[in-house]
Amino acid sequence: MSFILGIDTGGTYTDGVLLDFEDKVVVAKAKAFTTPQDLTIGIEECIDNIGEFDPLQI
Repeated sequence: MSFILGIDTGGTYTDGVLLDFEDKVVVAKAKAFTTPQDLTIGIEECIDNIGEFDPLQI
């Protein structure tokens, strides 16, 4: 199984979605506050909020 990880950094929230590449379905989604001073903080929190997955499958 392989996944696609999508991240959208907006003005207030950073949104994330984990998609099953083969079945074309959303496996998980998450949200975190955007951190304008360092966008990687909000992105990391969003990925953490998605849940458990094997990064090698992305």
